[in-house]
Amino acid sequence: MDTFASLALATEEPTQALLERKPYPKTAPLLSKKMTKHILGQSILQLVILIVLTFWGDKIFNIPTGIYVKMENQEDADKKVPTQHMTIIFNTFVWLQLFNELNARKIHDEINIFSGITGNAVFLYVTVFQVAMQVVLVQFTGRVFNCKPLDLDQWLICIAIGALSLPWGLFLRSISVKNAPNWMAFCREADDVEVRQVMSGRGQELWLRGLARIRAQIRVIRAFKKGLQSRMLIKDGSVV
Repeated sequence: MDTFASLALATEEPTQALLERKPYPKTAPLLSKKMTKHILGQSILQLVILIVLTFWGDKIFNIPTGIYVKMENQEDADKKVPTQHMTIIFNTFVWLQLFNELNARKIHDEINIFSGITGNAVFLYVTVFQVAMQVVLVQFTGRVFNCKPLDLDQWLICIAIGALSLPWGLFLRSISVKNAPNWMAFCREADDVEVRQVMSGRGQELWLRGLARIRAQIRVIRAFKKGLQSRMLIKDGSVV
């Protein structure tokens, strides 16, 4: 699933706003505070949902528990028979990722995450393919992927829970990271003064290195010219 998500997101065409954005300095972090905010925020949401479904999902859906140590039929537990309980957890987790792919289309806290989505056919095709594969895995693979088919109501609930990633992502985008702690950037962010100092030092180094190369080339040219002049004098003397 990660491979398909990477393929879908990597095919986003550059927008005019992206082309007009100033380039990042070399000292900028690989993971910015905004990216870390969304990673942690979505992780917390998914963790809470999956914990609730794991320990109370059987009661919420009114189905037998899928936790093997709590199953009444010990023979099914020993054989690890697929259960709707665990299938619902798996299905919900996948839908959380699929909806979060839409959030991942915009990484600068843009409000409209659907902007330009119709212009990226690859993203749409890959998303449809992932949805189709998820239906096949849950409904038709059985023991191969340890899934038990779900009914329509269970499917709709799983999709609805997965869709919570969208409003949660909107909430995260409304949170400013200006005063966020520095540890949220995996590589220390440098302020403008530090960037200028680094770039200034780098510029001086390149300037001095360039001057040294020019001087070396001038010495080579002078030596070559001096050698030619010496040969010309010797040749003229021999002729005389």
